[in-house]
Amino acid sequence: MESPFQYLNTYYDKIFVLSVEAAAERRALFADRFKGLDYTFFYGADKNKFTIEEMVAKGFFSEELTRKHHRFSKTMQTGEIACSWSHKMMYEEMITNNYTRILIFEDDAVPDEQMLREIPDVLNEIPPDCELLMWGWNKNGKNGVKSDLKKLVYHIQHIIGSLKWDHNTISNLNAKPFSTHLKKAGFHDYTYAYAITLEGAKKLMEMQTPIQYIADNLLAHAATQKIVNAYIASPAIFLHDAMPDGTAKDSFIR
Repeated sequence: MESPFQYLNTYYDKIFVLSVEAAAERRALFADRFKGLDYTFFYGADKNKFTIEEMVAKGFFSEELTRKHHRFSKTMQTGEIACSWSHKMMYEEMITNNYTRILIFEDDAVPDEQMLREIPDVLNEIPPDCELLMWGWNKNGKNGVKSDLKKLVYHIQHIIGSLKWDHNTISNLNAKPFSTHLKKAGFHDYTYAYAITLEGAKKLMEMQTPIQYIADNLLAHAATQKIVNAYIASPAIFLHDAMPDGTAKDSFIR
């Protein structure tokens, strides 16, 4: 095949790239970076076109449940709600069209040119029970003495009531070995490149009705609580567009 993206085109029923109307420059960058990928831009919620009060009044967003689930009892900002809502829209689209499995990118995803050659191997190693696969992610990718000590502290903090994460989430915080190119998912950041099955989408929809999780925390909670069978590509195949100092660029979605 001419492009490694052709393997993704063949494997997935649909490939969505999340964007908003105002992000024309980002879409142009994505098109240049992902030549050969057969995708459709999915226009999500624009944080400038709704208010939190409207979302609460319509029953679309629950501040109470958001604070309940957040590690530090924080609520969500308008941009975070827009991001979560946009991903939920794509789950709804998947369910409506009965897609078996879809791949989701955000418009600031970047391919790791050195890792693209691994795509066929990653696809070959995906187990039948996989409902969520993070092709791109950050944090908690390894287990070791340092991570074990951190989890021990977290367990103690939960027991004394200073940490809301429960023992399941803490125990499953870090990714665990599975195969050459895959690990069992832990609690990871970002939603710029991941795939879900139809059954996985239905579970995520239920968890996010009403909206109550930051988008990446939804995946992380679903994975660490074993609500979905989740894996990560390791190393990640896709990266997140960032500034030279490593911080994420401003997002139209968030």
